[in-house]
Amino acid sequence: MQLLFDIVIPVFLLMVLGWWCRRSGLLEESSAAALNKYVFYIAVPALMFLSTARVDIETVLQWDFIAVYLGGSVIAVLLAFLGWRKFRLEKPLDWTVIALNSAWANTVYMGVPIFYFLFGERGALPVVISTLASNLIFILVLALVSELQNSSGGVLQKLKSLLMQALLKNPVMMAPLLGMVVSLSGIELPAVIVTPMDMLAPSAAPVALFALGISLYGLEVKQAGFDLIWLTVVKLLLHPLATWGLAVMIGLNPFWTASAVLLAALPTGAMVFVLAQQYQTRVTLSSATIMVTTLVSVISLALLLPVVKAWGG
Repeated sequence: MQLLFDIVIPVFLLMVLGWWCRRSGLLEESSAAALNKYVFYIAVPALMFLSTARVDIETVLQWDFIAVYLGGSVIAVLLAFLGWRKFRLEKPLDWTVIALNSAWANTVYMGVPIFYFLFGERGALPVVISTLASNLIFILVLALVSELQNSSGGVLQKLKSLLMQALLKNPVMMAPLLGMVVSLSGIELPAVIVTPMDMLAPSAAPVALFALGISLYGLEVKQAGFDLIWLTVVKLLLHPLATWGLAVMIGLNPFWTASAVLLAALPTGAMVFVLAQQYQTRVTLSSATIMVTTLVSVISLALLLPVVKAWGG
């Protein structure tokens, strides 16, 4: 119960505050865009860079954790596909967007703040690892599926384009990779570089939540049919349960078990809506899934966090 008041309620109050500021007109759309850019291009990259630059590379390459997290995601996708008749899936991109809704967790905008508040600085590392691993897998799948549905252009060309966008143009991906390079090289960065990032990193958690609240404004739930209910159950219940089962099977360390389960229990990431719009596939369902899983996670995370805290220490 204490964690409910210490973490869960403050987390969602920051989101509600962001939503209300946008709803009331206190912040205009341009302000919302600026805050999201600050989180994505400055604050979160600073936190992720420091999290990998200050640890040994062996600490980052947690293969058991990666296998458990990705394995749980695969199981969640397969479970989501059990409702394929109700979803009326036809094109390959239909299947892909449904998969993303069921397994792509909001690791940046919710994972970063929750792990930071729950575990302190060490909590950033599981978020970094899961973000890198899952995003690279999703990029590969998107490239392959896009090639299956659209014969123009080669799959290698599309994969190259997606990787360029996800790595070179994505600071959330580049920052931890650069941090790994610094860790491997043993370079001691001067204070003039590290100190500003130390000042920026703590702002990532609260500003990310505030910006997420702003982003939720305008998302609509037009119809709560089977597809929306099923995806919510898969994302918030079956995904973390599958991840926990795999962690128990291989005897994963308690802290990494707690991290994998909590990451799997996060709501659907906002990036899914962006991709659905880009491919013009299941846009309304993706919008509704993000909104509903985020709201319902108030309850699911309130129940899960005490367990995760006990596991992770």
